[in-house]
This record gives sequence, C-alpha cells and structure tokens, in this order.
Amino acid sequence: MPLKDTVICESYNTDTLPPSHFSEFTNTSSVMEQHLFLFLFFTGVLHLVLSRTYYLIQEGKTWSDAQAYCRTTYTDLAIIRSTEDMTQFQNEAQAQLFSSSAWIGLYLNINSWRWSFGDEILGSMTQWASDDPNNNGGVQECAIIDMYSWNDRDCTEQWPFVCFDETKTGADRYIYISTEMTWSDAQSYCRATYTDLASARDATENSIIQGLTFDYTWFGLFRDSWKWTDQTNFSTISWVYGEPDNYLGDENCGYIDNGEAADAQCSDILPFFCYSDLVIPTQQTTAVTVPSTQAVTDPTVMAVNNKKQQIMRVKVQSNQDVNDPAVKAAILEEITQKLESHGMAETITVKWREQPDGKVFHKEKEKEEF
Repeated sequence: MPLKDTVICESYNTDTLPPSHFSEFTNTSSVMEQHLFLFLFFTGVLHLVLSRTYYLIQEGKTWSDAQAYCRTTYTDLAIIRSTEDMTQFQNEAQAQLFSSSAWIGLYLNINSWRWSFGDEILGSMTQWASDDPNNNGGVQECAIIDMYSWNDRDCTEQWPFVCFDETKTGADRYIYISTEMTWSDAQSYCRATYTDLASARDATENSIIQGLTFDYTWFGLFRDSWKWTDQTNFSTISWVYGEPDNYLGDENCGYIDNGEAADAQCSDILPFFCYSDLVIPTQQTTAVTVPSTQAVTDPTVMAVNNKKQQIMRVKVQSNQDVNDPAVKAAILEEITQKLESHGMAETITVKWREQPDGKVFHKEKEKEEF
C-alpha cells in the first residue's frame, strides 16, 4: 500500500507575471522498493482560471473609454463564454440591483475584409458600390460582385459564384458556377472541387471575374463576425430579437440587456461590466527525477514519520484578496482535482503553509537594479 505523501504549497502573489499557466506535478513512492523517486512534470502551456469575477461600473462611458478603464483596473470588458460565467455575471448585476443596459467586451471589426484564398487582407484595390459596405441590417459579412461593382450581403443568401483553380493559367483559372448557394457552401464547393473562391486583388483579376458574371455573384471576399475582445467568437448568449440590426449605422459595439446582446454605436454612453480572473501561472521546465538519497537532505523534500513532504511554491496573479479563505480553498481544490485526474489523490494531500504573520500569500518584492 503506498505511503500518504504531503505536498505543502508555499505561495506568494505578484503583479508582474506573464500570462498564467499551471504546473501539474506527481509524487510517487512505494514501500516495496528501496529507492524513492519524485517526479515533477511541468506541462508548460495549460492556462488555469480558478474563478472569474465581474464588476459593474455604473459611471457611463463610451465603449472605448470603458474598455480602457477595465484594462487599467481589472482585465478587460466583460467576456461571457459559459453558463458559469453568466451565473457570476448575473450575480453581480443582482447584487447591484442593476437591470439596465451596459457595455460588455463584444465588438465588430467592420474593416476586417479579406480574401478566402490565403486569408489575405483586402488591399487598396476595391470597387465597392456607392454607400457600400454598409452592413445593412447588421448581418452583411460577405461580398458579391456584378458587372459594375461590389456589395456587402447576408452570407446566408443564395447566389451563383466564381471559383479559382490555381493549377490553371490566365482566365482559365476562374470558373463560373451557376448553381445558387450560400457563401459558405460556395466556399466549400470551390475548395473541394478547385482551389477556393475567386479573389479580385487587382484590376486584372477583377475584370476577369466581372466578365463571367451577369447578376449578383459570390466571390471570395468576407469579413469577421462579432467577437469578444480576446478574439474568440461570440456564441454564448443570444441576441435581443431583431438584433444586431445596425439601425443607426456604425453600430459596431455590443451591450447586454436582461441577459441578451444588442448592437449600438460605440460613442453611446452606457454603464459597463469589467472582469478579472484568478489564475495560476506555470514555469516551463523538463521532467526532474530526484532519488530517495537526495530526498532526505533536499530542503524542499522532507521525511516525517515515514511520510514524505514536499514544499512547492505557487505564483498567483489576481485582483482579488488571495489570502481570503474562500480563495485559498478554491486554489487548493483545483490542485486536488489535478491530482485526482492523475489518480494520485489517495496518496497525496495538499495544504498551505502559513508564514509567521499568519498569511499564506505575500507580494513578491521587486529585484533591485544595480
């Protein structure tokens, strides 16, 4: 039966850490063998968020000013990517008795037009119709071409399209398909049958494609949809019925109202929600094996009553009070769950080691410069 080992976490807080990661570790021993081996495995690129906290700021600001405030004071404007996030978000709103509209970290990059083939950004050569692109109705994320100009349209509309075949030369590289499809279905067809949807990157390419068209026709131009400020796609919460609609034009920023999203002009003045995460950063390293002969003398590995104790230091970055009992308990719970995922919970216990002042976490002192 394996011994019950103990890992004591000696921890401190710092405000100058890189993006957070978490180190997994294992500690194994056996009474059947004469040698004890301690294995430290650092996975290197695992981002662990222990908890997300939201903050309502009731002072009205534009979307950009609200984001600047959140990035200075917390992490960013509120991002809601899960039901757990929504629960925390609603708890903050209810605690503040708030039921109005407020900015969140949702935005639309209206100038992110690029070509499907090679994901190449749209250059200076364009042939937009007058007043286009205008995102009419708030859903025009793809572009069509006709004999005269380009227009932005709803990607779910069905039109003929032009494919591109990079194995051919000259005008033969462009193939007109009369079957009407949505933009994404047309893209899939072109990629499966040829190379991709056609690009009109210069006047020559544009002229060839226009020579094949008789009416509105899909080609390879599209732009980003709504995103969170961390560049992840927006899909967690629903839109208010009829939104986004770009009703007033230039409605490229998102707010939340009773748990649903809507678009508005970024210059509007609204309250806003910020967020911050409690995270644990890792340090990348290689696996280290420590034999039992060193375990007795190593100051971070001790034998107590035939049980092994290993002290590990944990760096934490957070805007919360990390010495709060609930926060410390949450961190230990996450570490315990990591041990359980490796089948080690029965052989290892984890606890904090308090410093003489009764605290576990202390802010890291800045190194003096010489």
